[in-house]
Amino acid sequence: MTHPLRDGDPAHIGSYRLQARLGGGGMGEVFLGRSPGGRLVAVKVVRPELADNNDFRRRFASEVDAARKVGGFYTAQVVDADTDATQPWLATAYIPGPSLHQAIDEHGPLPLESAAVLGAGLAEGLAAVHACEMVHRDLKPANVILAEDGPRLIDFGIARALDATSHTQTSTVLGTAAFMSPEQAMARKVGPASDVFSLGCVLAFAVTGRSPFGTGPVHAVVFRVVHADPDLQGVPAPLAALVAACLAKEPAARPSLEQVLTQLTALASPEQGRWLPEALTHVIVERRTLALTGLHDPATASDGGGSRTMAPLPFGHANPPRAPQPLLVAERRHMRGRDPLHAATGYQIAAYVLLALFVLVSVSTVVYQLDFADGARRWHPVDSLDEVETVSKIMLVAQVVSGAGLTACWLLWFFRVRVVAERLAPGRLRYRPSMAVFGWFIPIGNLWLPKQIADDIWHASSPPGRSGTTAPAGLLHTWWVLWLVTFLTWPLFWIEWTRLLTKDYDSTTHEDTLGLRYEFTWGTWASVAVHMLVVPTAIVTARLVRRLGTMQAAKLNS
Repeated sequence: MTHPLRDGDPAHIGSYRLQARLGGGGMGEVFLGRSPGGRLVAVKVVRPELADNNDFRRRFASEVDAARKVGGFYTAQVVDADTDATQPWLATAYIPGPSLHQAIDEHGPLPLESAAVLGAGLAEGLAAVHACEMVHRDLKPANVILAEDGPRLIDFGIARALDATSHTQTSTVLGTAAFMSPEQAMARKVGPASDVFSLGCVLAFAVTGRSPFGTGPVHAVVFRVVHADPDLQGVPAPLAALVAACLAKEPAARPSLEQVLTQLTALASPEQGRWLPEALTHVIVERRTLALTGLHDPATASDGGGSRTMAPLPFGHANPPRAPQPLLVAERRHMRGRDPLHAATGYQIAAYVLLALFVLVSVSTVVYQLDFADGARRWHPVDSLDEVETVSKIMLVAQVVSGAGLTACWLLWFFRVRVVAERLAPGRLRYRPSMAVFGWFIPIGNLWLPKQIADDIWHASSPPGRSGTTAPAGLLHTWWVLWLVTFLTWPLFWIEWTRLLTKDYDSTTHEDTLGLRYEFTWGTWASVAVHMLVVPTAIVTARLVRRLGTMQAAKLNS
């Protein structure tokens, strides 16, 4: 429900004009705001005591970056944020509807069909969160908004930041004990199955009006969540088995979101025009109208102690905007002069070209060496070696130039994909992006630091599989083995190969001039082998560049 602004409330947050209060919670105050273009947003401003906590700020910034990637029809899209402000804030799309908690409290439990649509929508929203390698961690009726076209999940990514300061904000996290999973209540590692448990609690609440683990002191509720069977009395029979499965104590025993979605879709009535009872539909319409008219009047809004001047509603916004919220993200980035993040496409193409050039020079050197080997053990005029050594010097220079260009391009590309990986998995990679360059120049660390960085990049860029695993990393491991072999044999690669020949001089040739006879030694043949090793190494490297670029582009586009 919207309430007038109070004395002391800000008139603007960032570029958003505030026009009403929406409520508050463990994180801070929530306001109804309007963008310069007229879009409605919910602006959440962090409480001062949390803003002064550096650990919270760091986690909050990391989670906001991750939450920006969450999409789907059943989440309130993050459209803007300022995590460096005196009081950090977050703006999400405004959903003109009551929370599930408010709806049940004021209008009673939902019918089976409405609960089925609710659960199916929440399952899709959670799937969008999990696809970004996040866990909601605070799914409860207060964090579910009922909209005309389905439910919306809010506050994903915030619970983890609050957890960072839970030793000082115990009530913030434990206040939702009735909807926590057993593993979360016992401070164990949580995964997607934890959200499935919370979803079962929310479904039971939706059809009965109460938590399946009751109410009371926090420690009593936590004990029942961990040890007691849920109270499912009043849950309709078609839904009871699914809710009971979601509330299994062991995470592995719970159904997947796909299974939950399949069963709930079968329970929903596809012919129904509205998914909510008529009374709740009227509430949503009233809230939308109230938000669009600025509480009382589009020009002024009373705050109880005076008046606040507000700009009139822009012409053409008589109806709620229907454009997808990600467009606002693009608009905001354009206004700040910040382009959307793209994969390292330019460096990728340059790497292909320089790899091909380096292979061409190396193969040409091998061809010339093998052609020269045909004349081994025969006497030649001494002057004939001058031409060979001149050509070998030219090829060595070509190797150095192409190798230097390839090295510079590789470092730029490796740094770029590391930066993109930070956006895909913020705060979860072991080394800073600068180490993607410096790691290659650390004498001993060069043998493992770049591989650790590459492992993190691969894991962050890989789309999650059905069981949450990453894409097979055989290509990455093959590339690293070839790199190590190349690194250990490069001294031979950069030695002018004519220096490895065995030379025998003789002054009794038929021309009566000084003659020369040479032979290939093991070092010469090793040089040939090292130059040929460039071919498979370059092929595997090009495939690695392409694979990482494809995975990162797919994740960014999604």
